[in-house]
Amino acid sequence: MAYPLGSSAGTEHLVDLCLWAKERDLGGYRHPLVCHAMDAAAMALALWEEYLAPGPRATISSALGVDTEQAGRLIAYWAGLHDIGKATPQFQHQIPIDLPAYPTHRDIAERVGHATATARWLETALPQVGYPPTDEPGASTLLVAQLLGGHHGLFPEFFDSQGNNPLRDAGFDEDRWNDQRWQILHTLTELLGRPQAPETLPEPIAGVVCGLVILADWLVSQKRHVLAQKPHKPKVGDKVSLRSYFERQRSVTPKLLVDSGLRPLTTTPATFPESFPEITTPNGLQTSVAEHLPQVCTGAGLLLITAPTGMGKTEAAFHAADIMGYAAGCPGRYIALPTMATADQMYGRLRGYAEHRADVPRPLTLLHSMAWLNEDYHPGVLEAAPSTVLTSGPDGQGFKVTDWLFGRKRGLLASWSVGTIDQVLMAVLRLKHNVVRLLGLIGKVVVVDEAHAVDPYMQEGLERLLRWLGKLNVPVILLSATLHRTVADAYVTAYLEGAGQRRRTRLGRRRRKPAAPAPAVDCIDYPGWIHADIGTGTITRNPEPIIGEKRDPLQLDLVPIPQEGSGRERRVDRAGALKDELAGLLSSGKGCAAVICTTVAEAQETYDLLDGVLCERFPDPAERPELLLLHARFPGWQRDEITEKVVRFFGKKDADKNRPKSAILVATQIIEQSLDLDFDSIITDLAPISLLLQRAGRCWRHQRLGVITRPAWAQRPRVAVLAPEQPTKSKMPEVWTFVYAASLLVRTQNLLREREGRPVEVPGDVQKLVERVYDDPGLIDDMKHDIDRLGKDMGMRTLAKDMFVSPDGLSGGLYELTAGSFGVDEEVASTRFDADSVRVLCCFKDARGETWLDRERTVRLPERGAGPEGVFTEADLAQVIRRTIPVRGGQWVPPQKAREGTLPQAWRRDFRLRELIMIPQYVKADGAVEEGEVGDRSWTLHKEKGLMWR
Repeated sequence: MAYPLGSSAGTEHLVDLCLWAKERDLGGYRHPLVCHAMDAAAMALALWEEYLAPGPRATISSALGVDTEQAGRLIAYWAGLHDIGKATPQFQHQIPIDLPAYPTHRDIAERVGHATATARWLETALPQVGYPPTDEPGASTLLVAQLLGGHHGLFPEFFDSQGNNPLRDAGFDEDRWNDQRWQILHTLTELLGRPQAPETLPEPIAGVVCGLVILADWLVSQKRHVLAQKPHKPKVGDKVSLRSYFERQRSVTPKLLVDSGLRPLTTTPATFPESFPEITTPNGLQTSVAEHLPQVCTGAGLLLITAPTGMGKTEAAFHAADIMGYAAGCPGRYIALPTMATADQMYGRLRGYAEHRADVPRPLTLLHSMAWLNEDYHPGVLEAAPSTVLTSGPDGQGFKVTDWLFGRKRGLLASWSVGTIDQVLMAVLRLKHNVVRLLGLIGKVVVVDEAHAVDPYMQEGLERLLRWLGKLNVPVILLSATLHRTVADAYVTAYLEGAGQRRRTRLGRRRRKPAAPAPAVDCIDYPGWIHADIGTGTITRNPEPIIGEKRDPLQLDLVPIPQEGSGRERRVDRAGALKDELAGLLSSGKGCAAVICTTVAEAQETYDLLDGVLCERFPDPAERPELLLLHARFPGWQRDEITEKVVRFFGKKDADKNRPKSAILVATQIIEQSLDLDFDSIITDLAPISLLLQRAGRCWRHQRLGVITRPAWAQRPRVAVLAPEQPTKSKMPEVWTFVYAASLLVRTQNLLREREGRPVEVPGDVQKLVERVYDDPGLIDDMKHDIDRLGKDMGMRTLAKDMFVSPDGLSGGLYELTAGSFGVDEEVASTRFDADSVRVLCCFKDARGETWLDRERTVRLPERGAGPEGVFTEADLAQVIRRTIPVRGGQWVPPQKAREGTLPQAWRRDFRLRELIMIPQYVKADGAVEEGEVGDRSWTLHKEKGLMWR
């Protein structure tokens, strides 16, 4: 009863409309399996024609060895077959159903999910309809079966470590069930014009195609859409009725794309001045990119831009993305930032650019775990439930995000997005539904800001991602103010090798000695840019020197500070150095300075120290300089308020009006990236030279505006670097070496000592200083320190190679994409090394045993949500989550069961609440607050200093 293509027997029977595919929450309606198959096929065609950009369509078609029209029909055919495994007794009898004509035995030897059943059946069925035998070298049959078997996000294994195929042990009986599977297959074959098997199917392309199938399935499985098809359900399963249903689906699916927010956002070509009318005179970097990049862009490629902070790299990248997007047929954008805070800042900038440049407004998404709390992105979340604040149907709705795109795992599918780098690294992490993220990246220009701000673990992950993007012809832009040449070479090489462009090999002097590959990037112009062409492997750098903005020389001075204690208890004594460095501000009461500490605890101690100094020097509070503290260990709402105040005081906008007469900001390294701040002077703990230069970029940053009046004591840009008196690892504060490699601290201190206070010319000296710290062996006394760092780096990269998937490592099929993930979802995905952070919630208990969210006891801790049956709405969740604090995990973290035991019962039903660690604070009758204990620590949430522990 198996009916190969063209068999007359295969046309004698009707498709049984009693076999169902969807029934949950449909009010008793059972959506027929064949209808769902046609729904998915029609949606896949719509996605191919109206969602996928021209560049990805060409890439996929070429990889399949067919033209674009044939490729679309072939993918729609596969999408229609994705649930063929539901035509089995195991699936159909999950609900009470009367199917007397079908045998009740299980026709598969062991119980499996319907996705795996799909893969098993297609492995044997496809060769009967023109696909090559599965044992033929390079046959696409197994891969097609595997990609469809992975439509729930995890791929089945076809071959184990011994080369055996465990799926072949489970057969299908030749009975009525099998007859219906063939009837559905033949129906799709005829509706889609009898698409032929592809000539080739590379594994990376198969992964992206699976992403398309999953997306089609998600879209047509929406409850509202399925119920809308009920009145149009065919009366009988004959050819005429089924074709009529399919043609109707072809006409309605484009509207579903619009309602979901999946239409592309496009821009019309424009000059740099047209794109940025507020920039009257583009600088040398922007002019060079605008004039010369179009001449070398013939398709996809990678652009690396290196320039000092404040030189307009972001604007240059936005314009370059337009140029590269046009050349590669990729109108989408993804801007990747190192942190959630920097992503929030960039969201406003990209949205402003899109409002000016978009041909038609489309949804623009912000992607990180706390994006839903961003009021600019998700307005009204604190006041209303989501149904009253979200919008459906982007046409005519501006850049608002649709309900559908707010769903988990979907935001990257929008045409334009901003988010953290983690969101794109998850596309190549062994993770459930990673192929959906890959689909979200093709058709976009991927821009990675602060490309240097990664550790070796994330660098390996980024290199794996670049290999994928090169393989899939995705344009990439990397931005950095302090990128080491060897790292730049690794990035460019990964991208080109992913695209199949191998580096030429240097000629070795001896034949016995292995020849070293020539670097893709042998030097970096600073400021400057490098373009790598994906088609030819050609490397082009800015054709003429770029003259950077003339800046005053930067004084980067070492300031020795004493230490007290030993081992982990060793602490630096900043008191004397801070008084000396702030003498001008303290005596005049004028000027703005930043003090940057390595750890949060040190920042809190420094805040206390300076508070005492200011109170002593300025008895009148009205004359006292403003003292601010910013770090990551504040509740979310408070950190947002402080950040907003810091940007208002020290930012570019209205700098002549909002800048205080005198102020000191104490902060951690949180302010060194993407916050556009200006200070008269900066005092910082010792850090690797690249980070010191990043911080120095906040000193006299807005001098060119001509609206900031510097105090008399600030004669030039100056950064004072607090460092131990002896530059050896044993003399470094141990808490500093937990944050930065000791060898880089020692190297940096030796370099600054060697320079003896000579000023740094920006941009002229920046790249040379960065290269020296990493490459000059004369900057360290004990080679063991470097060996320790390199060993740790190697260990981190080795771990990353196990976690992140390379497109070259799929010789065993798509199983490798999710092998070992065990269904792990994105909430626990590890894109960063040792990133075992948890979120804590400080609550306040009074003498009556009642629990509050604030120390003033005005907001009760919600035991239940305001939704039906106590479900928490977005507004309920926001009230809680905005008060949480990220903290590094460790042995102090109680076991999961113990943590859940402290939470209200209703909290355990929401993944955002059940993972929280509640820290009770006890409020006395006089209003004083006692510290709480969790694990082996005592905790206090201080009103001005944030979370503290001992």
